[in-house]
Amino acid sequence: MSAQLGSACSAPAVSRVPAQVARPDGWIRCLFRWIQVTRSRAHLAELDEHLLRDIGISRPDAAAETRRSPWDTTSRRP
Repeated sequence: MSAQLGSACSAPAVSRVPAQVARPDGWIRCLFRWIQVTRSRAHLAELDEHLLRDIGISRPDAAAETRRSPWDTTSRRP
C-alpha cells in the first residue's frame, strides 16, 4: 500500500502484512482456514493403507503432512 505524493498521510509506503490478513475479516478467514487444514491433516493421519494407496500417498508422506504447521499450506508434491 503506497501513499500518494503530496498527501499528509504518515502511513508507511509499503505494508508487510498480506492483503488478505490486513482486513479485519482477514484474520478470521485465516484462522478458519488453519482450523480446516488441521482437521484435514488429522483425517489424513487416520486413513488406512488401502485408502492412502487410492489417493496416491504413502504412509511416510502422510505422516510428514500431518507434522506440518497449519499455516504451511504450500504444495510439496511435484
